[in-house]
Amino acid sequence: MQPKNPHIGTFLTSIAGALFYALITPFYTDTGLMVAPDWMLGALFGIGGFLGMYFGARLQKTFPAKLIKLILIFAILFLGVSYLLAVAL
Repeated sequence: MQPKNPHIGTFLTSIAGALFYALITPFYTDTGLMVAPDWMLGALFGIGGFLGMYFGARLQKTFPAKLIKLILIFAILFLGVSYLLAVAL
């Protein structure tokens, strides 16, 4: 039997992990390590993921598959080259 929402487990695990790191933060204040979650960044990633999922599914029908593949190839190559240049310099 499939659950009605199979992604709820992933969501709850993410929340549990963030809460765990938020709770252990006081134990690491004297070490200089930053273990606390960045809640604003997490919220922005969540909003961006939701919007990208929603609009991506809507807009995917209007773009040809070849164009989507070219965009992905360009993005991967751009990131790869920029990482290699950052390491080399």
